[in-house]
Amino acid sequence: MSFPLVRYVLTAALRDRLILSMILLLLLGTSLSVFFGSAAITEKKEFAVVFTGGSLRILGVAGLVLFTVFFVRRSFETKDIEFLLSRPVGRVRFIFSYALAVSILAAAMGIATGLSIVALSPLHWSAGNMLWAASIIAENIILVNTALFFSMILSSPSAATLITMAFYVLGRMMGQILGILDSSPTYPVLEYTMQAISMFMPRIDLLGQTSWLLYGLGDGGIGLCFVLFQGAVFTLMVVLAASIDLMRRQF
Repeated sequence: MSFPLVRYVLTAALRDRLILSMILLLLLGTSLSVFFGSAAITEKKEFAVVFTGGSLRILGVAGLVLFTVFFVRRSFETKDIEFLLSRPVGRVRFIFSYALAVSILAAAMGIATGLSIVALSPLHWSAGNMLWAASIIAENIILVNTALFFSMILSSPSAATLITMAFYVLGRMMGQILGILDSSPTYPVLEYTMQAISMFMPRIDLLGQTSWLLYGLGDGGIGLCFVLFQGAVFTLMVVLAASIDLMRRQF
């Protein structure tokens, strides 16, 4: 791990106004959620909490993915990566340093999202809220490292962004897809295929459930532990794959 490289990426995030943009998005999303929640006849605070959790989750992922992809592709285009690799820094250390830096940004965004929920309902802060925030941090880390992988292997930032967001949508819909295939035995081959994919692909649909904000974790603790372990293994795999791609690249 090269901590100067980590500091370099974090400095780039400050220079690109990522932190300021994320703060503005948090304020805007929270304000709109409070406004929409006020239209409810009953349980206004609960509606605001649910709206805030859902909107900030999507906005945070979109902002982090866009920054990661365009920062990496800009570094290739301006020859920054070639310059950094000319220093006494190995390519594996380079990738893991970048992965650590974007993971720090992802964790900071998840913490800020959790604090936004606390600001709406400070008297109802519970274990369910903390686990929801922790799962959002895990989701952000998975997505930014996936974005790092696709931005390393694809030369087009638009294509890397679209594929990463398609991965996110598929992860969010995996539960519904498996449920539909399980209830309809017409396509057994497709069902077995999707079940095999779900064993390796993170079940993002099981992370950040808004019901945790209102009713707590319930009996979903075992499933959450499995998804977090699955996400950690997947994140390590995509970082290693990005390292292999960079080692094979000729500059």
